[in-house]
Amino acid sequence: MIPCTKTGCHRWFRNKSGLTQHVNVYHPVLPSVNISVPVEQCQESSAGEEHSQVLPDGYGDSGNPLDDPSNSNPLAEYVGPGDRYYRNYHPNLTGRPCDSLGNFLPAGHPAEPLTDMQPDDWSPYSSRLEFELADFLFTRSQMSAANINELLNLWNASLLSTGGQPIFRDSGEMYKTIDSTPLGDVQWEKFSTSYTGERPTENVPPWMNDTYDIWFRSPKEVIRNMLSRPDFSDAIDYRPFREYESATDSRQWEDFMSGDWAWKQADTISRDPATHGSTFVPIILGSDKTTVSVATGQNDYYPLYLSIGNIRNKVRRAHRNGVILIAFLAIPHMDKEHASTDAFRRFRRQLFHSSLAYILHDLMPGMTEPIVMRFGDGHYRRVIFGLGPYIADYEEQVLLACIVRGWCVKCLAMRQALDTDALYRSREHAEALIEEFDLKNLRDEYGIIGDIIPFTSGFPRADIYELIAPDILHQIIKGTFKDHLVEWVESYLKAMHGTAKANAILDDIDRRIVAVAPFTGLRRFPEGRHFKQWTGNDSKALMKVYLPAIEGHVPVEIVRTFRALLEFTYLIRRNVITEETLVTIEDVINCFHKHREIFRESGTHIDAVKDPYRRTNRNKPLGQMLIINQRLDKLAASRRDFSRRGMLEGNGRAHSNTSEAPGLNRCNEDTDEAVDCPTSIEAHVELALHPPYRARTVTELAAELNLQHLPTILEEFLLQQLDAYDNCDSDLPEWPTYGNKITVVNAAAVLFYAPSDISGIGGMRREYIRSCHSWQNGAPRYDCAFVNTDSGLKGMYGLDIVRILAFFSFVSQSKRYPCAVVRWFDRVGDKPDTDTGMWIVCPAFTAQRRPSIGIIHVDTLYRAAHLIPLYATRPVSRNLKPHHSYDSFTAFYINKFIDHHAFSLLSDSY
Repeated sequence: MIPCTKTGCHRWFRNKSGLTQHVNVYHPVLPSVNISVPVEQCQESSAGEEHSQVLPDGYGDSGNPLDDPSNSNPLAEYVGPGDRYYRNYHPNLTGRPCDSLGNFLPAGHPAEPLTDMQPDDWSPYSSRLEFELADFLFTRSQMSAANINELLNLWNASLLSTGGQPIFRDSGEMYKTIDSTPLGDVQWEKFSTSYTGERPTENVPPWMNDTYDIWFRSPKEVIRNMLSRPDFSDAIDYRPFREYESATDSRQWEDFMSGDWAWKQADTISRDPATHGSTFVPIILGSDKTTVSVATGQNDYYPLYLSIGNIRNKVRRAHRNGVILIAFLAIPHMDKEHASTDAFRRFRRQLFHSSLAYILHDLMPGMTEPIVMRFGDGHYRRVIFGLGPYIADYEEQVLLACIVRGWCVKCLAMRQALDTDALYRSREHAEALIEEFDLKNLRDEYGIIGDIIPFTSGFPRADIYELIAPDILHQIIKGTFKDHLVEWVESYLKAMHGTAKANAILDDIDRRIVAVAPFTGLRRFPEGRHFKQWTGNDSKALMKVYLPAIEGHVPVEIVRTFRALLEFTYLIRRNVITEETLVTIEDVINCFHKHREIFRESGTHIDAVKDPYRRTNRNKPLGQMLIINQRLDKLAASRRDFSRRGMLEGNGRAHSNTSEAPGLNRCNEDTDEAVDCPTSIEAHVELALHPPYRARTVTELAAELNLQHLPTILEEFLLQQLDAYDNCDSDLPEWPTYGNKITVVNAAAVLFYAPSDISGIGGMRREYIRSCHSWQNGAPRYDCAFVNTDSGLKGMYGLDIVRILAFFSFVSQSKRYPCAVVRWFDRVGDKPDTDTGMWIVCPAFTAQRRPSIGIIHVDTLYRAAHLIPLYATRPVSRNLKPHHSYDSFTAFYINKFIDHHAFSLLSDSY
């Protein structure tokens, strides 16, 4: 037996691994701290912040949760419009408002005003123009200091003749103004650590003498900032809940607090009556080692990100700073001689876990006793923290769980038989094994690294095996799709056809990918699959177009394998998961495992870091990156504050003659965008601004499109709009009149509800449908779109596909009609293709075998559609370009994998 050597401890252990775990958990040695702040802090403590300490026993007369009048309310509450859904809220952790001392308030008590600042106070800026300029140069344009100085010099020179005063003298003055912003400010700190264990008597490895710096921000203060944001006040869940559809009582899941884990944690926490009435705040962590440059020296960074489970998914998808960078972890580097030694590996693992434990240690008191924080609605609430999911790829999961690489981090399946059923890992089971077995048996029989203890061991209610969550990008998109299936296709083709023929087939697959028609936000592949370095965005973009590219070259089982993976990837990202969705997910998983057997039988088997790095001078870039991130936070916080006070309404520019329609000033960019506006399920379409050099009359447009009968089509459209067409006989009544003058534009902006994609806080998203004879000074581009033809039918049964030949508007009888000249497509069959799961369409023709052309009102457009040719076994010409795609083939798949909204729309058809 081995005794614990710590004074006052009388525990004995059977082996060294048990002693190691005990020491790390009950007698931890934290690294020494050396605080260093790269940006001078000017923030004053806001009202109430001094009361964020752990609450003492006895919260006052109103502290008894039994006095909470909300407890008398029924657990079930209807949510949303009508009575379609209801929620059961947790009965104990109720998020009840209190005062700054933690005393509960009576129901309906008003919140204190968030600020006493006046609506014309732009501090620390002198005016709106000064703030807008700083935000534009630093956030939007990301202009270098040298270029800012050049611009300001030119601007200031132009003011000399008029005696005007410059907004900023130079970049330094602008940076100083940004840095003095009291909002959005959590200072960066640093602690240093080094190896303190035994050293060899000679040839001491360099890593044993090195000092490692870890930069971090207080997670508690970061969370305080997040909870206090007024723009989050309507997008925060204060209580765990379970949500159901009223008609069927079937459950659904949308946001983190609707899950079973949050409810069970609340059950555990509320065993202590002192926590009743509090708000449970789950801490969500994620990290990913990042390479920002291949060409310059030290270029690896290890960022740690934090979010909280109370923020709804729509906030994170709106990119509203719902995920915050809180640390840069140290990355010990070593030469090959020492990098593979057990001592270095053990130190590297322990450094990782010790760093996480230290960074998160200021949350520890608030995990067992409530602390008081102010929320964005103005109310104070008692808060209880808890460690929640840690999102990581497999390599980091192994590190986090202290598991041998190749083993499952979630269950005890042997590494040679991962498909077999096995018990789940747990903290209690692992601790029992470590006390019982030596290090070798732990490693060989259970895949456990017994001399390293997970950082979670010192935190209450934290089981690392339960908290580890998969990283969709790295494990499914880059891992399963790119690193496995795409590689397996190449191996399969070589195994079946030999290298020479396989390479010819792969070249044709690449040409198919190259030939895909453009679509807003879709990455182009000028060389097919060949990248020097694959990024996550490369993999996500390739997923959208890969399935039709391999069809005809591989067996149907492989096509269905890819389809199953793609459908799984899109299903798990839906904004709402229902019980029916879970059944569908299980079905596609089973389908994937069934069809992937063909590979066995054949014998084959980041913004907060990279963007700031690019803005540094590469000389000791980490300090510059910290300052850049802090300034971005300050500018974002200022914009939120000014917006909340109504100070950013209108364009704010005196003597401005611009009258651009909202959202249309970016119509020349090939990107879509999240839009913060009221939620509307119906799509809204708006024509872009009038560009030069387009047809200005119906006659000119007819000539441009080579449609001589366009005036007749226009007259028929106008009759339909006037509800006169159906009443017309062969002798048509007097035709409605319209002038020959028209306004032709190159694009239309479509605003629609797409909460599963990157969207505004209300789930709204804007995309652009193009129709122009030269896109970005290059080839022509005529996009396709969905048209509403029967609103009473679901999905594709109530939609048709058109290709937009021109957008234009005209006036008839004092009314303006925004329209589109379109070519119609016909659906092939009454259900999607069995193998790919995608609908097939082909260009429509009249009885005279002429293309079916029509004019439609833009209000009938739903959104853009993306079509991919049905290649079959037809080889693709090397000369085929993306803009030829829609003119060169006779049948097309409607690409339901182009984004999550399209997937949901087209999956609702069957």
